[in-house]
Amino acid sequence: MHQRSRCLAGLLAVVCAVGVLVAGCGEGSSEGTGGVGGGGSAGTGIVGSVSGSEGGGVEESEEDWLDPVGCSNGDFVKNLSSRGSLVGDCEALVAFRNALMWQHIISDLPEFRFDPNWGDIDISYWERIEIQDGRVVSIDLRAHLTESLSGPIPPEIGQLDALRKLDMRGNWAIEGPIPPEIGNLQQLEELNLSSTSISGEIPPEIGNLAKLKSLVLGDTLLSGEIPAEIGDLTELEGLFILESDITGEIPPEIGDLTKLRTLSLEDNKLTGSIPPEIGNLTNLEWLELSNGPGRDGGDNQLTGPIPAEIGNLTKLRTLDLSDNRLTGPIPAEIGMLGELVFMNLGKNSLSGSVPPELGSLVKVEEFYLSSNNIEGEIPSELAGLKSLRRASFSGNRFSGLIPEGIFEIAGLWFFDVRNNDLCGAVPEGLYRVNEFFIQDNPRLGSPC
Repeated sequence: MHQRSRCLAGLLAVVCAVGVLVAGCGEGSSEGTGGVGGGGSAGTGIVGSVSGSEGGGVEESEEDWLDPVGCSNGDFVKNLSSRGSLVGDCEALVAFRNALMWQHIISDLPEFRFDPNWGDIDISYWERIEIQDGRVVSIDLRAHLTESLSGPIPPEIGQLDALRKLDMRGNWAIEGPIPPEIGNLQQLEELNLSSTSISGEIPPEIGNLAKLKSLVLGDTLLSGEIPAEIGDLTELEGLFILESDITGEIPPEIGDLTKLRTLSLEDNKLTGSIPPEIGNLTNLEWLELSNGPGRDGGDNQLTGPIPAEIGNLTKLRTLDLSDNRLTGPIPAEIGMLGELVFMNLGKNSLSGSVPPELGSLVKVEEFYLSSNNIEGEIPSELAGLKSLRRASFSGNRFSGLIPEGIFEIAGLWFFDVRNNDLCGAVPEGLYRVNEFFIQDNPRLGSPC
């Protein structure tokens, strides 16, 4: 649990760093209290809670509300002569509105088409819609604790070709595929559809989003393979396709994303090997291809060796390849990752010995090699891990002495070497560690 919490906290920090607005990142959170149609403060209700006198008093029947409403007659865009480019965006927004349902999550109140009190309010007042220079540039429809949206993402979204941000995260009842028309949004910089029930494959048209910097598709029902066109997103800094049912191999084209700082593909159903092209991502700070605990359905099964090219990622701070089926030796090139703080290679089928070069990871705080087929001695060079807090070597075939120098690391408070073939005396320094586990080493305490 401690390890998972640390990973999630670190991931949140990286997500914030690449500019994705996440609850907890500061400006992305909402603190208003107004209800739907109640004129509350910005960030409270789903689109339509309006400030000012234009917001209230207009009543429409359900039948009128469901009818597509054109915007060229001034229903939603005032001063048409000076705002002509907004008319087309308005018509796309109305179609967007009519495709989705607003609903209470906690109470049993009936569903509505967003806010039925919109009436003929100018779309400039629609909450969570941002307009600049006569075009819609941002739609922020993330869910709240008591309200969310349901329905499909309509193809008309592709008409909003000035859009720079689309955020619909947390709306569990948003369903259906990602429409291929989303590829028309060539000004888009942020796309977040996480924690929804979108399904089907990631459309290859997503490769048209040449200005995209952040793509977040975590915790969905997406399936199929990652399209090779993902490699066309050369401005991408954060790629999160996790906790879904994505299958197939990691496309080698992912190595074209040279500006990428975060790559998280954890908790899917990926197979095949880690492409050596991943070594091209020299700006990468976070690499996560693991399987997290407690996830039903997600089961990455990556095979083959860890590519030596991973040593090119000299800015990497987090490396998590755990819970796959990786084989072969630990590449000595990992010792070149001087910025590494967290490393987890546990729960694989890695073999061979621990390269002494790993003793160069002077910033690493958590170091996990558990549940592999690693043999030989625990190298004394690991005493060079001066920042080490937690280390696990359990469930391997380690033999020989426990190196006493490791216990000269002042901050070490968790050490696990259970279920190995270690021998010799137990170092006295071990007893200064807050938590340690040495059982299931039959020869420990006896001469080697």
